[in-house]
Amino acid sequence: MILKALEYLILLTATFLYVFYIYRITGCFLKIKQGPVWKAGAFIGIWLTGGMVVFPDDPINIFAMLALFLLTVAFFYRGTATEKISVVLIFFPIMVSLNFLTTDVTGLIYFRLTTGGYFLDRFLTLVSFVMRILFWAGVYYGFHKKLSGMAGLMNDRMWLLPDVICAAAFAGSITVISTARLEQAWIAYPSGIACIITGLGCIWLCLYIGGAVRQELENENMKLRQTYYEELEKNQLAIRKLRHDMNNHLGIIGSFLETGDYGKALDYFRQLHVASAARSRKFCDNSLVNAVINAKYNLAEEKEIPCFVNMELKKIYDIDDVSLCTIFANLLDNALEAAACIPEKENRRLALKARLLNDALCIEVENTFAGELKEVKGRLATTKEKTEGHGYGLRSVQDVVELYDGQMQISHGDGIFRVVIWIGHLSGAGA
Repeated sequence: MILKALEYLILLTATFLYVFYIYRITGCFLKIKQGPVWKAGAFIGIWLTGGMVVFPDDPINIFAMLALFLLTVAFFYRGTATEKISVVLIFFPIMVSLNFLTTDVTGLIYFRLTTGGYFLDRFLTLVSFVMRILFWAGVYYGFHKKLSGMAGLMNDRMWLLPDVICAAAFAGSITVISTARLEQAWIAYPSGIACIITGLGCIWLCLYIGGAVRQELENENMKLRQTYYEELEKNQLAIRKLRHDMNNHLGIIGSFLETGDYGKALDYFRQLHVASAARSRKFCDNSLVNAVINAKYNLAEEKEIPCFVNMELKKIYDIDDVSLCTIFANLLDNALEAAACIPEKENRRLALKARLLNDALCIEVENTFAGELKEVKGRLATTKEKTEGHGYGLRSVQDVVELYDGQMQISHGDGIFRVVIWIGHLSGAGA
């Protein structure tokens, strides 16, 4: 009885270990929904999927395993449909092939090379589990540091190449394994090994693509920080200049007061106050985002575009500063460029609204434009000379919105162009 309990404990521990590594590596690609219930459900789903025995000439078990893994990923994980399908295409063929190879190889040893026996059967079963543990542990420790933060990093277009490669391996390996005869299961070994290698190659490919995306984000971060420091330097220069000229300004105000021109003295003082505060407006508490919006606001004034800004943003922990700045900088750049193309200055206008509503970030940018807009290959273009007035940068904004499972709506008509962004489920939003 004690030996039986010990046997089950060892097998249970071995199963837990290799399922744990599958659970962790899939978590690098997809975020599990918030809460312990969802995490427990995801782990149990992977446990049931990864623990299935795969025999040759047994398509029912394989497709039951596929259905269970699909339901687990779809129900317990966050992400777009493309991301979820991609994770299934990458990891399911590896799981099936690995389970098939470890089960069949140990079975071959048991039936062909030994006299059999209960303890040998249990021992070889444990060996098959150990092989799975070593494989998934190797994959996890080999990739997890570089894959950290991979979830949501790739958009639907980036997943296309890994998906095509994995789909071919997926169809080929599943077909060969499910149709191979039990007595000739070894015929499916090359297919299973090739499928595992292909899956690992696709993980590396995703790592490469993700690295390129990270590098692009870092470059964007450097540009945004450069904007911040340039804006800070301009503010400091304006303050130093104002201090240098303060004696002259005070002298002028004093002369107005001495001659009794109190109205002129007050007007001059107001102009002086506006000049000192013009480059140091506070739109939000985030210094980097505030600097970007300040820079765009000053640019709007230089281009004689009336600019209305209404922001009520608390700190958003779930969205990094680079992503926020990418959204605001690109939307305002497009709006400024389009509004500046209007010959009649009185018709130029730009408005930015942003606020947190419960757990959702809402952003709206509206501007006037001249000419007609049309769609070319899925992107907006204008009939005016500067065809990049709209559309340039919107792809970057869309990528960020998709990264956080948000929505972006674009509308235009009667000379008004409007972009509305909604990003929900921001549990990290706080004061």
